[in-house]
Amino acid sequence: MDEVSDARRRVLQGVAAGCIGLAGCSGGQNSDAETTAGGSAQDVTFRVGSPWSPDSLDPAINGWLWRRINVVEPLLTVDYDASVTTGLAESYELADDDVTWRFSLKDGVTFHDGSSLTAEDAVFSLERVFDSGSLSGLPVTSVSAEDERTVVVETGQPFAPLPAHLTRGSAAIVSKGSLDSEGNVTKPVGTGPFQFESWESGTSITASAFSEYHGTTATVDELVYEGITDSQTRLLKLENDELDMARILPNSNVETLEGSDSLHSHAYEIPRARYLVFDTQSEPFADRRVRRAVMHAVDRQAVVDSVLEGLGSTAVGPFPPAVTDWANEDLEPYAHDPDRARTLLSEAGWEQGENGRQRDGSDLSVDIWTYSTRPLLPVIAEVVQTQLGEVGFDVSVRTMESGTIEERANSEDFGMVLWSNSVLWYPDPDRLTDFVHSEDATMFSGYANDEVDDLLARGRRTADEAERKQIYDEVQAKMQEDVPIGWLTYYTNVVGTRADVSGYEPHPTESCYHLESVSK
Repeated sequence: MDEVSDARRRVLQGVAAGCIGLAGCSGGQNSDAETTAGGSAQDVTFRVGSPWSPDSLDPAINGWLWRRINVVEPLLTVDYDASVTTGLAESYELADDDVTWRFSLKDGVTFHDGSSLTAEDAVFSLERVFDSGSLSGLPVTSVSAEDERTVVVETGQPFAPLPAHLTRGSAAIVSKGSLDSEGNVTKPVGTGPFQFESWESGTSITASAFSEYHGTTATVDELVYEGITDSQTRLLKLENDELDMARILPNSNVETLEGSDSLHSHAYEIPRARYLVFDTQSEPFADRRVRRAVMHAVDRQAVVDSVLEGLGSTAVGPFPPAVTDWANEDLEPYAHDPDRARTLLSEAGWEQGENGRQRDGSDLSVDIWTYSTRPLLPVIAEVVQTQLGEVGFDVSVRTMESGTIEERANSEDFGMVLWSNSVLWYPDPDRLTDFVHSEDATMFSGYANDEVDDLLARGRRTADEAERKQIYDEVQAKMQEDVPIGWLTYYTNVVGTRADVSGYEPHPTESCYHLESVSK
């Protein structure tokens, strides 16, 4: 795995370097800052727009955003090979009892309010998120300060994914000065290279470079983040020089970006997938043969070539091998084979008649539910609808709000849901629990397999990485065999920048944008 990781890191960095072109990463303050006529340095503002609106000041609620713009930092972070690495903790270890974790803090870390980072600060932040935040479901029994520089986290049972969970933005460490007397965050006081200045709820955040940062200080003086839902509005603002960076642009915008002398495109694969969730508890998808028929009927490469305009790749399992070592690269893909799909449907009792396929007087009619927040999903659903129709399915596509889909799919029969989200938003294969555990899954397939549940439990208990790799490879193989989820495509993310922006290196998991490295 080490040689593969090194190779992957070289590929990722090479791609990023290719995208940057003449750009380079510079450390420290910008020595080439423009000067005014009077000779004094002119402040440089960097403006970035993405689809997500800032809706809370509390990192325990939406720390992923505050982490992305590097106002806050966690004990551990995600490296460019999508592995766990050090953050505010310079090292960590698991004791022989397999339930006691010790994290040694870096020296010389200062909060934006001037106070020094201590273990008590880390305990304060972690207790908040473990008690009532997004990490409250983890088996953490206590968090304590062993001394001024050492944080101890105890789990009630062996829990190998803990370091990966501590990379999440909600686990970021903030000063107690962030909260008022009633416990509400009024200002996120973190340790990152940018410090919070102001915000407009639901609209924008303004931050400034923190001169006392413990690492390489930001090159730009001011960072302005805008939440802009519409992708074409983001592109227009980029073209009009109202943004320096526009994130999550449609694949179709790459040609526009590359055709402009004033703009630049960055396209890179991320661990996000588009996939079909089957209702394994109701007909026709209670029969594994019907689920497999769908996978043979769908031409995933055609989806990549047409809908995705060649940007992306076909998915075999949950994890893209180009991004993470946790992918089982021995999985056999479901080949596009309409004849095999027809045979499987006939074997399952769905015989072709004059008016389509029927079994016991019932038509092979199914729904695909999807949502338009990800604009390509309804288009992909229509392509899948056509391809399934060619082997005998009668498919209806229904577009609704994602929250409505979740509510309905958890309470009624649904057929298929076309969904998309990150498969590695914390860098550990324990994420598969969310997809296929019989009780703890957040996906709604209804899939239950005792062997898979046992493997997932073993993966959580096992500290040895090589042994964990074998366990999760087996989970992925069982998922591929039973196909409660049909993996369609992986994501290539498109980010546009002004041509004068340099130093941007796309991060594969996007846990942080690392805008402290950019200059203009």
